[in-house]
Amino acid sequence: MNTKVEQFPTNNPNPVLSVGKDGTVLYSNEAGEPLLHEWGVEIGGKLPSTFGDLVQRVISLNRPEKTEVKTEKKVYLVTFHPSSDEKNVNIYGFEITDQKELEERLRVKEKQNDVLYKIGKVALEYESLQNFLDESGRLIASILEVEFCKILELMPDGNFLLRAGFGWKHGLVGKAIVEGEKESQAGYTLLSRAPVVVEDFEEESRFGKPEILRMHEVNSGVSVIIGSTGKIFGVLGVHSRKKRKFTSDDTYFLSSVAFLIAQVIERKKAEEALKEAYDSLEETVKERTAELEKSYISLKESESSLTEAQRLAHVGNWDWNLMTGEVYWSAELYRIFGRSPQESGATYGEFLSYVHPDDRSRVNNAIKKGLNGEPIAGDYRIILANGEERIVHTESEVLFSKENNPIQVKGTVQDITEIKRVEEQIRILANIVESSNDAIGTMSLNGNITGWNQEAEHVYGYSAEEVLGKPVSVLASPHLDKETIKLIEEVKHGKKIQHYETLRLRKDGTTIYVSITLSPVFDSYGKLTAISFISRDITERKKIEEKLLESEEKYRNIVETANEGISIIDAEERITFVNKKIEDMFGYGSEELIGRPMWDFIGDESKAIIKKMLEKGQKNVNESFEIKFIHKDGYSIWTHTNSKSLFDKDGKFFGTLSLHTDITKRKEAEEALRKLEIARKKEIHHRIKNNLQIISSLLDLQAEMFKGRSNIRDSEVLKAFAVSMDRVLSIALIHEELYKGKNIDVLNFSEYIKKLADNLLITYRLETDVNLNLDLEENLFLNMDAAIPLGIIINELVSNSLKYAFPDRDKGEIRIKLRREEKGECKINGCKSADFVLTVSDDGIGIPENLDIKDLDSLGLQLVISLVDQLDGELKLKRGNGTEFTIKFAVTEKNNQASHPAV
Repeated sequence: MNTKVEQFPTNNPNPVLSVGKDGTVLYSNEAGEPLLHEWGVEIGGKLPSTFGDLVQRVISLNRPEKTEVKTEKKVYLVTFHPSSDEKNVNIYGFEITDQKELEERLRVKEKQNDVLYKIGKVALEYESLQNFLDESGRLIASILEVEFCKILELMPDGNFLLRAGFGWKHGLVGKAIVEGEKESQAGYTLLSRAPVVVEDFEEESRFGKPEILRMHEVNSGVSVIIGSTGKIFGVLGVHSRKKRKFTSDDTYFLSSVAFLIAQVIERKKAEEALKEAYDSLEETVKERTAELEKSYISLKESESSLTEAQRLAHVGNWDWNLMTGEVYWSAELYRIFGRSPQESGATYGEFLSYVHPDDRSRVNNAIKKGLNGEPIAGDYRIILANGEERIVHTESEVLFSKENNPIQVKGTVQDITEIKRVEEQIRILANIVESSNDAIGTMSLNGNITGWNQEAEHVYGYSAEEVLGKPVSVLASPHLDKETIKLIEEVKHGKKIQHYETLRLRKDGTTIYVSITLSPVFDSYGKLTAISFISRDITERKKIEEKLLESEEKYRNIVETANEGISIIDAEERITFVNKKIEDMFGYGSEELIGRPMWDFIGDESKAIIKKMLEKGQKNVNESFEIKFIHKDGYSIWTHTNSKSLFDKDGKFFGTLSLHTDITKRKEAEEALRKLEIARKKEIHHRIKNNLQIISSLLDLQAEMFKGRSNIRDSEVLKAFAVSMDRVLSIALIHEELYKGKNIDVLNFSEYIKKLADNLLITYRLETDVNLNLDLEENLFLNMDAAIPLGIIINELVSNSLKYAFPDRDKGEIRIKLRREEKGECKINGCKSADFVLTVSDDGIGIPENLDIKDLDSLGLQLVISLVDQLDGELKLKRGNGTEFTIKFAVTEKNNQASHPAV
């Protein structure tokens, strides 16, 4: 482990070390001991692996490398140099502690400036002062790395309110009180008028430790005043649970923030003054404008000391060195003029190029006068590169040498464009208030008039000079004094009075009707400060309304006393009006009817009629109908209803007016007569059926007289009696079906054919097994004019088949088919016509080809031909494989019922 240690001067004030390839420390001077201590190694020992790897890399690459090493108290820039023989590495250290501290201070300073910018930005973005203070407290605590930040507001009694802050227990902000004077750090700060730093509260003797700091275990802190003499808002402070030293940079930063907060508070107060002016009348506008001007003047007075906070307050500064010609623009001035600090040309000439051409000469002359000792101040316009026009206010001063020669000009420029716009808005608002057709004013919370526009003079007859400061009760009659007080109290409790109609008293004693709107007026803290009122003279409207009410009452009496029910429905078919008669007729009160759909009260069978009535009504076609309504108790109410369509001035349908006459008793009488008629017809059918059965029985008895005589057993007499009985029974069966059915005018003919065919099979009792095959139209309803002839036709044709078709046969089949063929054109209103085909056939011996059925002496076939002609039908006979009679005829159908004939 030999090395040329003599090559390293031992008295070198900087660390000098030498290490071998494997990282073994071969040599170190006295100044290098802090590094060895930091690395935890002695001469002869090996460097930590991180630095051992670095040694290997330096030898391998044969080039030096640098790194920073922080010891307990110092920071070194350490350089690793490979030796010429590449066997060792020489380490040279240079202390850079002061440089690092400076860099750290610059870093902190930069972060603090960034926070200042953010706080300024928050001031512009947040309308609420409280939100601004809360966010500012959070940013301050973050940049200073403390647990607590407080913004204390000085109260009239000398104590402080914790107005905003960060880190405090829930519920304390806005409520906690900190004692003033020497009872607290805040009170001592106010007394000393200087920043107060506490590194350890345990050793602090200048003032006490407030309860709020004790409960949060605070050990250190720094506090500064917010505001200047005569305009102190309170104290800004930060605290930590640690025993901490706060630097002058920290104190300077906190003072800058406090100054900025004070300016923002002043600006917020100015904005609040503007807002109150915006909501008030002429006098209030003047007062708020004066406050704004005072606030603005106060801001200007403070601007000369706003070096760090200028750009946050939209104020830029400039400095013109007349000796060198150099011009300095602050960053905010660049922003105001829409330029970047990186751009060149920040000269006086460049500055003048931005000034509006109409103002340029005036600005230049002002500067020249200033060089002669005159003050420089004023407003002028500038035009930015993008063409935007802004308004700025400037304040400048000229500095002179001992020889009284001007050597420097410096000044500030503030962008007042928004202020000018607000002032213009206030002016416009004042003009609007003055030109309003309503009486507008304000009054204090105790009811004294504080604002009065020109229309108020016209409405009430009092000039502003006569009424301002007077109680608002001068405008009310004595009996309405309590009403006025009550309305004011309601507004105080958060209620907004809108369009309240009452009586008021003019100066000349005349009583007028007015519509009043009362609204609360709040300051920026949400505190109720005044009440605004808007009064509109509605005397003429009231007179017209009274006349309309008289007219309406007259017509209402007519409607309410009418013997007919009267109702109105809207375009959505909802009931909007009913008279007393409607309530009596339907059993509902008006409150149960109005607003409900009319369909809720109409019987199902009348809904189609109503729908048709409404469709026609929208086309201004008005008709009358009989409508069934449902009484509240469930029974039916029939009315004869006449309707009139309602249209607005633009011809748009908006409802229907209906006149309802109660015809329930008439309908009940008609129903009773209808039932009586049904009963009468049923009785007639029953008697006819009974009479036909008597005739059939008489024929049967008469036939029995001939059966005992052997010489006429096979005669035609008995057959004639049997056939006549069948014919009579077929007719009697029709009357029996009509008597049993619900409808006494029509017959379900399909069911009738089944019963007729079954009766014929029973009557003839053949030895042949005859199968009856029926193919019938379902639910075919015919009236008696068609049913009786068709029944006799089927009776004759089936009887013939049973008598003659199956001689000496064991089996046989008779087929009856009745089907609708096609629709025809009905010549009778409200009906449909249909063609039907009736087929009666058998598979018996048939009718010979040489026989003409028209020439036969058969009474039955002659009767069939005659009845087909009566039906205006067509008869066809088909021979072969039995006999088939086909009859085509037409009937009319009405309401799913068929009748004959179709003529």
